[in-house]
Amino acid sequence: MLNDKLINEQKNDAFHKNLNDFNYKIIVLDDDPTGTQTVKDLPVYTQWTENLLEDGFKQPNNMFYILTNSRALNEEETTALHQEISSNIEKVAQRLNHPYLIISRGDSTLRGHFYLEPKVLNDASVSGFDAVFYLPEFFEGNRFTYDGIHYLKENDAYMPVAESEFSNDTTFGFNSETMADFIEEKSHGAIKSNDVYHITLKQIRNRDEAAIFKTFELINNFDAVVVDALNDEDMDYFVACLTAFLANHKKKFMFRTAASFVKAMCETPGEIINLKNYKQNNNGGIIVVGSHVKKTSDQLHHLLNNTNIKQIEFDVKKVTEPILNEYIAEQITQVEQIIENGEDIVIYTSRDVIKTEDLTNNLSISTNISNSLVEIIRGLKIQPKFIIAKGGITSSDVATKGLNIHKADVIGQVTKGVPVWLTGIEAKYPKMPYVIFPGNVGDVETLTEVYKLNS
Repeated sequence: MLNDKLINEQKNDAFHKNLNDFNYKIIVLDDDPTGTQTVKDLPVYTQWTENLLEDGFKQPNNMFYILTNSRALNEEETTALHQEISSNIEKVAQRLNHPYLIISRGDSTLRGHFYLEPKVLNDASVSGFDAVFYLPEFFEGNRFTYDGIHYLKENDAYMPVAESEFSNDTTFGFNSETMADFIEEKSHGAIKSNDVYHITLKQIRNRDEAAIFKTFELINNFDAVVVDALNDEDMDYFVACLTAFLANHKKKFMFRTAASFVKAMCETPGEIINLKNYKQNNNGGIIVVGSHVKKTSDQLHHLLNNTNIKQIEFDVKKVTEPILNEYIAEQITQVEQIIENGEDIVIYTSRDVIKTEDLTNNLSISTNISNSLVEIIRGLKIQPKFIIAKGGITSSDVATKGLNIHKADVIGQVTKGVPVWLTGIEAKYPKMPYVIFPGNVGDVETLTEVYKLNS
């Protein structure tokens, strides 16, 4: 049974991840901006032209991010996007003669095109991949994988993610408890659960390099591998085995992961920073809340009940009405008046969930709501002193459509699991900190604490 003692167990022995000698450029394809929540001093690109990819390959760090925002796309759209990215990456890598690894970074609660995106990348690649490793662990967000089951911790209790609200997502819901069954479910039977390989916690904790290497040797032809891990030391040992193996074997691996594996592969893990060090003016700041998960709603209510922050509730039902543009213009005027007075404001969507039987239509509705919030940011003529966006799709759209970010720098985290970007010179507001607050991260008071510390 999963418990705190097991999670906190440490071996405290020395091992080397070989990252300094690891010649691969690691490319993280992030399906929303929240995946930068465990790293720092890395570039993130919101476009994937060959010129920008070449810039990424030439950066001094071993890793760079491409924001795909594919969690907001349907299957046809994300397929076309990943085919294009794969083609451009291979052209640049061949031109520069530089080996690379791809991490397909997704949600730690298993939402998103979890199987489809690695499959498209595999099919689009000239030589294909020997395996895709599934590592949805995100320790800062209390997400763990044990005995092949992915868990989250809520209120001091450990729950299989399949029993959580996230498994009932209107677009990316699922029923399977084990990761092997989940892969079979999401692949529509193309990969059978009995064929999924498993690197166990026992192998990792016993430092059984031989057993782990044997799995690496056996996998081929796009096999699926699930990896247990309960803390950073577990993940670091797996990465030590992985980098040691790849240094001496011509295998081609891909990874579908959350943020903890990315942190273990990165030369510059994240650190907490203070937004006040980046203050540019005395205007008010803006918090934009689009996520509808329970944790976000609880955090929003705590913020409203424990601060004097101004508020605007955006009526999501307006996105289906012909007066939407006029409604958005009214919100822009209100926001400008408030922040010009030096007061902070939170703009949040009404907590209604517009749901239909058509999963594609549900995704389209979510996108339309996010686009409406973006129009508020895009229409501003006054620069706020900070912007915090809550929710994956919301934060991505604010970044790319509202702030016109093409390239940003990940400068750290404002609190555990909440990344901060410094906008590029091309952005609507250059060199401004932009906080990307995942919908499912933190405790009930975390949003309030972040606001009070940095306002």
